[in-house]
Amino acid sequence: MVNWTGVSGTQALQGSVDAVSSLQADGLWSYATSNAAAQGNALTVGATANVDMDVEQSAASGSRVSGLSALRIGTYAGHTVQGASATANAAQVSGSGAHDLQLRQSAEGDVNAGTTLDAADAEIETFAQGAQAAGNSLTAGGYEGNPIADLDQSQTGTVEAETTATVRNADFGGVSASSAAGNTVTIANDYGYAHAQGTQTNSGSVRATTTLNIGDFGNGIVAGSANAVGNSGLVSNIGADAYTGLNQNNSGPVTAQVNFTGGIGGSGVGGAGASLSASAMGNAQSAYICSECPVSLNANITQTNSGPVTAGVNASHSGSIGALTGSATAVGNAATFSSRPPE
Repeated sequence: MVNWTGVSGTQALQGSVDAVSSLQADGLWSYATSNAAAQGNALTVGATANVDMDVEQSAASGSRVSGLSALRIGTYAGHTVQGASATANAAQVSGSGAHDLQLRQSAEGDVNAGTTLDAADAEIETFAQGAQAAGNSLTAGGYEGNPIADLDQSQTGTVEAETTATVRNADFGGVSASSAAGNTVTIANDYGYAHAQGTQTNSGSVRATTTLNIGDFGNGIVAGSANAVGNSGLVSNIGADAYTGLNQNNSGPVTAQVNFTGGIGGSGVGGAGASLSASAMGNAQSAYICSECPVSLNANITQTNSGPVTAGVNASHSGSIGALTGSATAVGNAATFSSRPPE
């Protein structure tokens, strides 16, 4: 007997999908958590059998997918945790067996993920926030599976991820991270052949922005990051052969920006310091295999970038601070292929 699962069809979004989590408190002695997740079209397949998939997902021009987490603290909170995600088209396939994946994704609308923390007059022991936005996304893999993905991803709309934190006193520091991608495919597999091929095209705007306004953080570190990429491909395979062969073309603007202002509204004590980083790439493709296994990795890729790629960090502190570091990296095309020890 042969176990087999067939998945075929279309998903089309023409309207709006909005997820909002908005919380407000004056004094809060424990945790405040706020999360929002929005997906225009979502497909999830889990199978311990062979899978034959042929699916098309589309988000039309004028459509909107947004996830927003908003948190306001009046005087005090022990810890705050926020997350927001938004994806126009998302497909996820996991399990074991032979997985033949034919996927076509097109995103023409607006995608926005954002987190805001308003604690301009408050003390917060620690804070953590993150926002992730993507036009098209495929995630595949599993254990003893054989995922073979042939995809066509096209993003012509706008993709934005933004995090903002305003805190008078972040006692033990905090972290804020934004991430935006036009098209992304990730295959993470163990002990089975992994294969990715096809085309990723981004001509829309992709932007990740992180803004931090922190008065004091006398006992900790504040970290902020922003990562933006037009097209991204990753194949990670342990215990078997792997192949990656994506044709990536980015012509849209890709921007990553981190803004930090410290010392205003508080006593100006900056603690151990602030670490800030921004990374922007037109096309990124990487693959990894096990360094201690009798396996091989083959790659046949094409990367073309004609869009502006910009990364920036702006930082200022009006008081005393232990250290202030900033790193900005902008790359048109990046490709990394390597082996690593099994975990």
